[in-house]
Amino acid sequence: MISLEEYKKALGPLVQKLSESEILKAREIQDKMAEILFYSWLEEVNKKNN
Repeated sequence: MISLEEYKKALGPLVQKLSESEILKAREIQDKMAEILFYSWLEEVNKKNN
């Protein structure tokens, strides 16, 4: 997971419109989505290699 400061920088101007709790929740959701995508990709790679 990237640092909170890096995440806020990545949000750009949107960060000004969100509360701290909204930012943290969005970061958590995006981290979970990335994990799901990574494990889906890994599963596909393992299927191709077996």
